[in-house]
Amino acid sequence: MSLYEPKGLPACFDQCLAAGYPRRVTDREVVGVLDAPGDDDLRSTSPRAIGALLIASGLLRVGAVGVGVAVQFRLNDLANGRPNGFDIGLVGAAQAATEMVFAPILARYADRFGRRRFLVAGPIVCVVAVLLVALGVRPAQLGGARLLEGFGAAAFVPVALGTVAAATSGDRKRRAGASGAFEASTLIGYAGGFGLGSVAYFGLGRWAFVLLAGLYACAAAVCFVFVPRVPPMPVHSLRVVFRAAVGPGPMRTFLPAWIMSFALIGAFVANLPALLRHRAVASQSLMHHFDVRIIGLFLIGWIAVFLVGIILWTPFVARLGPAIVMRRAVPGGWLTMVALLAINHLPLAGMLLVVPFLVAGILWLAGFGPAAVTYLADCSESLSADRSALMSFYTVALAGGGAIGALVGGFAAHLLGIDGLVILGLLLATGTFVTLGPVVRFERTQKVAAGA
Repeated sequence: MSLYEPKGLPACFDQCLAAGYPRRVTDREVVGVLDAPGDDDLRSTSPRAIGALLIASGLLRVGAVGVGVAVQFRLNDLANGRPNGFDIGLVGAAQAATEMVFAPILARYADRFGRRRFLVAGPIVCVVAVLLVALGVRPAQLGGARLLEGFGAAAFVPVALGTVAAATSGDRKRRAGASGAFEASTLIGYAGGFGLGSVAYFGLGRWAFVLLAGLYACAAAVCFVFVPRVPPMPVHSLRVVFRAAVGPGPMRTFLPAWIMSFALIGAFVANLPALLRHRAVASQSLMHHFDVRIIGLFLIGWIAVFLVGIILWTPFVARLGPAIVMRRAVPGGWLTMVALLAINHLPLAGMLLVVPFLVAGILWLAGFGPAAVTYLADCSESLSADRSALMSFYTVALAGGGAIGALVGGFAAHLLGIDGLVILGLLLATGTFVTLGPVVRFERTQKVAAGA
């Protein structure tokens, strides 16, 4: 029994915990005293806290993606323009691997000992890791430094999500808006990372990593100054948290789809910049040894379209429900991949005709992110004092999927270049669509049960 769990709970509460997702029966609604300590304080200061976390998350993502892009260029230079796809995939997966493994553990300790100290300490660890990247001259050294960087990210990301979930508890519309804003800040971070990583490496070389380490330091400072202190929580054991996440219920049903969606993103983030920088290949128009600044602009444009899509989709998340929005957004991935495949084999005039379809596909797909974050935040209502631990499965999915995508994407790129990435993207989008079917059915069952 949890330290804050009163005796004599209604039978329905035990049933909800067993299901792992008391979607319509939150802790406060069953027994008032189960509201997690500090939730009220967070809700009273939520605009400031959420704003600070959005800024810090964006800075952290700029740093992480910027380092990821610059590392690819560094590997390219160390290999004299012909990098090994497996080296790129392994170094790209290193940061994600430690983030995935340590996220649930560190998130639980954050709930137990105080969330803000982890929000500050995580980026500081990343500062040290990125400075070690600047000193590395071999793929193994770069990969080892990125392992430490993933440990720092594991201390920050799930705790930030857990804090946002606590600050929006009980308000579906506000939660959808905050989830959309979090995804937007993440994408802005991706855009900033692509652009800054490319431009900084072009102008500064390996000193670009020192600049990117400074962004992590800024994220730590923002959290220290603006995020209110949340008292330590009387948390459940890790066994209870894992049962809520991977036991019978919607989280277990949802995780495969989310992992595959992040694998798709990871495959492109970890491999596309190096492929665009690759020496020209006559059979593929996009493998053309582009300037690093052009690559940065290309990736920034991609993210900018995603941001517009998030703005358009966010109102529908609260109206239709996150599960339905996720499944309706996935076909946008098919359109995006088909458009990329066509662009990769057309001359310039043909490319211009296909670009509108590429933009439409990205806009269509953009609804998936905010709906997924909202869905997971709703899941965290089952154990309100363990929000960070439950929200850590966002990081598990992101890092696990990213690592899988980086490795498999590296293999696909090694075999077929950008065509290999596109084929992999089509397969992952299809798998995501299929595995979301049970999530939608579970959601409908819950609505019927709630109505009964």
